[in-house]
Amino acid sequence: MTHNKIIRNILKKIGQFIVLVISMAGYVPKNATILRTTVILSSLIFSFYLSRYQPLNSNLAIVYFIISEICYLGFISVVLAENGLRHWFIRRWGNEDKGYLAYETVLGFLFFHNGVSIGYIASSTPDTLFQLSDKSLIFTIIPLIFICGFTIKIWAAKVVTINIYYWKDMFLGRKICEFVVTGPYKYFSNPMYGIGQLPAYATAIWYGSKHGLIAAFINQFLIFSFYFLVEKKFIKRIYQNNDLRTVTSDK
Repeated sequence: MTHNKIIRNILKKIGQFIVLVISMAGYVPKNATILRTTVILSSLIFSFYLSRYQPLNSNLAIVYFIISEICYLGFISVVLAENGLRHWFIRRWGNEDKGYLAYETVLGFLFFHNGVSIGYIASSTPDTLFQLSDKSLIFTIIPLIFICGFTIKIWAAKVVTINIYYWKDMFLGRKICEFVVTGPYKYFSNPMYGIGQLPAYATAIWYGSKHGLIAAFINQFLIFSFYFLVEKKFIKRIYQNNDLRTVTSDK
């Protein structure tokens, strides 16, 4: 392999990584539209406003988190249920492809604000969990925990693909890929909902935020609730009844 090919491959891998992270954050470049781009840019401006002009507004942070959490978990629970609003999306937009893209647009928006709200509630309520005169230990360990959780989540998303990350199989009500047992799924049964949530806890501890820690726990508790109350039923109905396993059963 020539030097130029090596460089191109490295740049390609970096580009794929950036696209994956952006997609997980709520904006899927391959499905970009003017509306989706406008929505995500507006969301970025809003998050900048919070950090720049309302950095310690804990009341706003709590309200923002509650609204984001209700909208996010409520949306996926109502839409992705067996007889959920996914059918309405398909009827409203005329076919599965257009219905899914409309759903993905909404979910991407909610993904973004769910993540921002958790980070904002931690940064706006610092030093409510503990106060240490020497934070060297925190500054050493917490970044490692954050990186560990972030890496596992990215790794898991790469293995299952961004379509499964957005629950496209549940939206369509059928299997869209074969069983995959690679990456973190070889070692953990639920890396995204489990270890993948570590960055939220790490952020809260970094700021010493009691509210941030509670928010991280609530978010993880609710996403596991969704898994057991909605997603697991889908897995059993579509895969386990046919003696099949898929990446979604390990998501």
